[in-house]
Amino acid sequence: MILALCLPAFGQQPQTEEEVVRLSPFAVTENANIGRYQAAEATSGTRVRMDLMDSTQSISVVTNEFMQDIGTDRLLDAVKYVAGIGASTQPNALDAMNVRGFTNYGATIDGFSQFNWVNQDPIVVERIEIVKGPNAIIAPQGLPGGVVNNVTKRPLFTNKGYVSYQIGRWDANRAAFDGNYVVRPDKLAVRVVGAVTDADDYGQDEFHQNITMMPMLTYRLSPTTEFTIQLQAYNASVLANNGNPISVYAVGRSNVRLQEGLPRNFQMLGRNITRHQNGQNTRFFFTSQITDKLSTRLVGNWVEQSVRTNFLGVSRAFDASGAPGEVVLLDPITGEWSWDGVTLNNSPRYNLGGANEWPKLNYGNLQNDFVYEHSASTWKSQSVGGYAVNYNSQHQRIKNYTADPTLYDFSNNFTPPPYTLEPNWRDNWSSRGRSTQVYIYEVLSLFEDRLVLSGSLSQNRYYSSNHDNLTNLRSQNKGEATLPSGGLVYKITPEVSAYYGFSKQELLGGSDEANGIPPHTVPSRQHEGGVRIRLFDGKLYATLAYFDIMQSNLYQQNFANYVTPRPVPPLPPVLTQRTSKGFEFELSWSPTKNFSMVGSYTDYKNRDQDNMRYTNVPEKMASIWGQYTFSDTGALRGLAIGIGASYTGERPSDTIGQYTEPPAGYTPVRIQPSFWIPSYTVVEASASYRFNKYWRANLVIKNLLDKDYIPGSFNRNIYVSTPINPKLTLRYEF
Repeated sequence: MILALCLPAFGQQPQTEEEVVRLSPFAVTENANIGRYQAAEATSGTRVRMDLMDSTQSISVVTNEFMQDIGTDRLLDAVKYVAGIGASTQPNALDAMNVRGFTNYGATIDGFSQFNWVNQDPIVVERIEIVKGPNAIIAPQGLPGGVVNNVTKRPLFTNKGYVSYQIGRWDANRAAFDGNYVVRPDKLAVRVVGAVTDADDYGQDEFHQNITMMPMLTYRLSPTTEFTIQLQAYNASVLANNGNPISVYAVGRSNVRLQEGLPRNFQMLGRNITRHQNGQNTRFFFTSQITDKLSTRLVGNWVEQSVRTNFLGVSRAFDASGAPGEVVLLDPITGEWSWDGVTLNNSPRYNLGGANEWPKLNYGNLQNDFVYEHSASTWKSQSVGGYAVNYNSQHQRIKNYTADPTLYDFSNNFTPPPYTLEPNWRDNWSSRGRSTQVYIYEVLSLFEDRLVLSGSLSQNRYYSSNHDNLTNLRSQNKGEATLPSGGLVYKITPEVSAYYGFSKQELLGGSDEANGIPPHTVPSRQHEGGVRIRLFDGKLYATLAYFDIMQSNLYQQNFANYVTPRPVPPLPPVLTQRTSKGFEFELSWSPTKNFSMVGSYTDYKNRDQDNMRYTNVPEKMASIWGQYTFSDTGALRGLAIGIGASYTGERPSDTIGQYTEPPAGYTPVRIQPSFWIPSYTVVEASASYRFNKYWRANLVIKNLLDKDYIPGSFNRNIYVSTPINPKLTLRYEF
């Protein structure tokens, strides 16, 4: 309907030969002369194009060239080189990553967030834009740490494409296609991208399969008005381990390793403990320049997902006689764990248990933005306004696996047993949510761009409802938030700028009134300041930022419920908060057309109100990557080599926010992590060779030094790293 109303106005804008067609404010410009890894603009921070030097928030861009050079098989491969982003709990699913310490699950595609049980295939992604910190324009209900926005590929008005095939030791066996065809010059272009993966993973019998296709077309109604539609469909299956038992002697920073007697590639799942997800995603983008100063964009998104996923885990350890076999014990007075060095359990046994889930999800989004731009001799302004309507629904059913009394010895010829499901549902519920947003955003550039002032206001309303299909109980939650942001950028010179920004965000929190948690919202705010430099015509870009994030109105168990004797009835939960503050440094540099590099360093603290760290969140990270392409003449022409390394600091394992239950007369204290995941550094390298203008080969070696490390943990289970892993991709371009 909105589109139909807008079309007549667009049709009244005839173009003449003398008219200068401006680039749409909703598209970025790319300059190949500044380097393979350099980006000067992004659209994710404010929904419109912005120079990175003018932003009051940290915005990082991962280019498509960088994704190709490092052999990106999952999004984390690329964004781990960005400051403030690291791996989270589960390395093989959910696109799980930490952004300034807050765990991100699922993926944000073209500004629309959705939850995924499988990793997004990179074939659909053109570039990745990371907006750090709360942002009420692009994600009023997003994570406080920021948004990792995957900008999809679009049709181009040039004929080009490629097909490729990858082989490797693990995580390979993949074919990809990307073809673009101009049907009518400057009028109609179509593009189809797709990939098929059927890969064996490192763990015993582990695999992942994925078929992803995305056909799309762009039609230009006029030189300044175009319409793009994408149809993305995928079907994925994964057998991915949920973690293996850690040594029963692991405590603190000692004995942190896989349980003794288990091979490194051990996994306890059978072939029927897999995860399946299929979905369809339809997106459209309509942009137009109404006048020489006024432009608009209308964007829609509809997602349907169907999932069947499994979880299987182990109990606490028993010994060979069936008696409790945990040798690491908790001190209820101090909250610390310890092993006496004497008590042994050299043959631990475990019960197995888990659940099967059948989620079905739908997402619907509609956004409409308007931009008015005005320029004068010494100043210019950009006024942006718009609205968004969002909808989501979920139907979730869960059955437990039938209780299995067997105590399994994993180190003694263990074979995954068959699993059966209980006849009755453990959970069967439906939920629906909707939100509306109206926002305005203003940027004012003064003194010939020396001073840039910006501010926004976003008005949001949220509503959610839940229906328990087993008990027929219904609940609902609603909220409203007015979220401001603002800041300034001062350019000390055209190449050096200092900035400060303030931003807010607010989530709709879950309620549990039976346990004392009323309907509520969870606000977040950020202060950020820093310095940016852009030298040598954009070939060197660096930023140093300090940020201070606070998330408040969080509910936590009341420690007074853990005294002896316990109060009856239990006291309600108490409100608490979470903070994340520290420094980030990023650098991208292309001193010559042959050499490009990126680097980052992060040092921050992500803590709760009691100064406790969060599970699987490293507070120190660093990375560097460099690539050199040999000149077009000489014996090594066509060859490019690259090498990089990423460092992840130590992390707490199983912090769960609980209190001890001490003897009478002692105060309950927080339970500390039972072990710490060691820090690690991983090195990877690549070498590519272009035979001619059509053929190219690319060899990527993951974990070049064959490092044995722990990428994540869950309770007393850990994940193991994949050993050295070469992958070769042969690519034909046309």
